[in-house]
Amino acid sequence: AKHNYHTAAAIPPHLAPADVISALHDHNTCLTLQALTTGHEKLPENPPATRKDTFWYPPDRHPITTYNVSECITWMPGIGEWGRKYITFPSCFQNTPSGLKSRADASGVVLRAEFRVIEGWHGDAEVDGEGEGLGEVDWVLVEDVEVQCAWWLMPFVRGKMEQAHRDICRKVVEKVE
Repeated sequence: AKHNYHTAAAIPPHLAPADVISALHDHNTCLTLQALTTGHEKLPENPPATRKDTFWYPPDRHPITTYNVSECITWMPGIGEWGRKYITFPSCFQNTPSGLKSRADASGVVLRAEFRVIEGWHGDAEVDGEGEGLGEVDWVLVEDVEVQCAWWLMPFVRGKMEQAHRDICRKVVEKVE
């Protein structure tokens, strides 16, 4: 099964779009702002499945960096450590001219995300944001996420993915401020 998620945050006029892109190119920004992430460690090479994925820009012009990411998933709230599962999985990042692409492979779940700094719209058009339109803005940080997993896992995976990504664009912009 597959699920797509879109979120965005306005970039305030006093921030340069290039500063937001620079923050994304520092992979620690996204790795430390994820709601579920408890730690990460850079790996010397990329998994073979990553190199074959057509999601990436040409890796010779835009190198891919891989990290082992640790997350804490609460699968049953209210029972403390018994209801938590700690997982570690490879997560790959590629700096792009307008932001960042990432892919995570976690136990039968493949998540691809792309952060882009784009020009906002004026007049009648609106950029969809975190649950509501952002209105007239000059620059916007958007994230488009695609998650794939077994159909019977999707309700759980979808909820955890949306929880982890819901506020990430806003948090990146706030970190730059």
